[in-house]
Amino acid sequence: MTDAAIAAEATPTTALDRVPVLSVHNLCIEVKTPDGERVELVRDVSFDVNEHEVLGLVGESGSGKSLTMLAVLGLLGSGLRIVSGSIRLRGQEITNLSFHEMQKIRGKAVSIIFQDPLTTLNPVLRVGKQVAEAIRLHNPDKGEAEIKARVIELLSLVGIPNPERRYSQFPNEFSGGMRQRVVIAMAMANEPDLLIADEPTTALDVTIQAQVMEVLAEVRARTGAAMVLITHDLGLVSEYADRLAVMYSGRIVEQAPSAELFASPRHPYTAGLIASLPQLERKVETLYSIPGFVPDPRKRPTGCAFAPRCAIANGRPLCLSQSPDLESIGANRAVACHYSAETAAWSTAYQAKLENVATETPLPVRKQGDGTTVLRASNLSKVFTVRGKGLQRSKLYALRNVSFDLKAGKTLGIVGESGSGKSTLARVLLRLAEAGGGEVYLNGSPLFSLRGRELRQRRRDLQVVFQDPYSSLDPRMKIHDVIAEPLRIAGSYSAERVNQLLEHVGLTAAAGQRRSPEFSGGQRQRIAIARSLALNPDVLILDEAVSALDVSIQAQIINLLKKLQQDLGLTYVFISHDLSVVRHICDEIAVMYLGRVIEYASTEAVFSTPAHPYTRGLLAAIPRIGMWPHGKGLLARGDLPNPMKPPSGCAFRTRCPMATALCAENEPVLSDHAETSHLSACHFALA
Repeated sequence: MTDAAIAAEATPTTALDRVPVLSVHNLCIEVKTPDGERVELVRDVSFDVNEHEVLGLVGESGSGKSLTMLAVLGLLGSGLRIVSGSIRLRGQEITNLSFHEMQKIRGKAVSIIFQDPLTTLNPVLRVGKQVAEAIRLHNPDKGEAEIKARVIELLSLVGIPNPERRYSQFPNEFSGGMRQRVVIAMAMANEPDLLIADEPTTALDVTIQAQVMEVLAEVRARTGAAMVLITHDLGLVSEYADRLAVMYSGRIVEQAPSAELFASPRHPYTAGLIASLPQLERKVETLYSIPGFVPDPRKRPTGCAFAPRCAIANGRPLCLSQSPDLESIGANRAVACHYSAETAAWSTAYQAKLENVATETPLPVRKQGDGTTVLRASNLSKVFTVRGKGLQRSKLYALRNVSFDLKAGKTLGIVGESGSGKSTLARVLLRLAEAGGGEVYLNGSPLFSLRGRELRQRRRDLQVVFQDPYSSLDPRMKIHDVIAEPLRIAGSYSAERVNQLLEHVGLTAAAGQRRSPEFSGGQRQRIAIARSLALNPDVLILDEAVSALDVSIQAQIINLLKKLQQDLGLTYVFISHDLSVVRHICDEIAVMYLGRVIEYASTEAVFSTPAHPYTRGLLAAIPRIGMWPHGKGLLARGDLPNPMKPPSGCAFRTRCPMATALCAENEPVLSDHAETSHLSACHFALA
């Protein structure tokens, strides 16, 4: 049952319940470019948010989701302006209010939770003072003691332990999930009528995401606030939203109750987004991906903006010449498509095709024969010495006895929450951080003893693709030069090789003459992959390489990586916290927790019979369409323990639903409990 349904049962229906909390009608927003051109970014957008309701606003980056809600808050940036339309909050028109009048509304009647709590919170102010500021601004008659009591109440309400002590701490002393809870406390400080959550969990691990969304649901149940949930995570909105509005190129292209939309999407774009989602229940050879990208608002195609990417349009004259209106197709449903009646047949045909596709295809290997170990890690350890107060020093065990063998042409997935040691492992494998113990063997040769020229030569065979394509590429350099740089350093540059690399990742040679700011996030990640392939590496380390991308673009990159692996015989180390993605690209999975591998097995074994309760918690926390509620009893509660003061015995026991006294006394060994090459570090493995 959704939050709205629960609230409806608990709250008697009144006339007020029938008045929308927020009404947006025919909203149009435009921007003036440096050359004087006026470009429409949001076009004729209309929707209502009702009492106690959660409206999910979904679509790819650049669709206009966040811009629409910034207009509701009166926070449009310089050069942006509302040219027409109406925004009513509790029946009051707010588009004509002054900045001072909007200040009285923001934080009081409507609040927002932004995506990144690191940028939301001031790092030099104590957390309690920042929450108190939100209260004081709208309640000048309250005394300091009363405000502090309210802050502590709010911190407790959002599930922050020891709120009296946490009141005086700084944001850097909180984990990512705890920082987001503080931001939720700030947003709910004055019990607003409307809460806008703009990608509130994108930067969080899947287990922390589940906890944060539960906190939001509990707080909303107490205050009765309506909510707009902006996200590109369709699994998330399927669990928490009552209705959905799908945006594309500045317009709403479909609106429907959540259950109906996921059961039978009527717009081809909605159907494409749903089809692009990796499925936990099965592995497919190729994920569906919507071809192309969201168009530049300055160069929108005539007719339907989605027509060039649409699986149904197929060059039909009506789609190419006339933009469809958003029309009602039943109770509480509307769609903007000339041929919406054909979407169901396309979805059915695609699902039938998935059922007939083989789940495994042998991949050719480039340099080594089948079964050859390309990369071996043997008992890797890494210890950081952390300064404390005065002369105090503490040891942080970032890696503890990590071992694995990776065969040629295969992919090893490294999964776990932030702080589990995944990225530290990548840095040690790349020799960007020196190991405290153990050894890495690349093509049978030890890596740690190499120095100078020998190390530089060997590093050609081991390359990396980082998470953020925006910071990976120099915005001042042309793409051709970005890709050519490693070739020039190695003394093997040729323009033909650069063009070949661009072709490998689905870009043209002409793209090489442009700079990175001219490309979308997905295109930039393709460029980063092309650069990493320049020196013909044997192993590619992919550190959260798809986590920052929209679901459709994510599917494109996963398909590209699988094709490159098949064509070039590449071997991957794929680091991710998203197990649904890992399933589709990895052959084996190593699950890490506090610097240690606690489960290691084939991908199919991990998904069919997860042996460690932490792995089961990760799987249970993944949002799934049509599968609410998930296994709440399996979720790992709280945050990772302090790595400088880990628990005795099993490090996971403080969050484990199965922990006993034995777990506090003895640390379990990573061993094969069932003689099936399924390793697990748990006293109750497979229980």
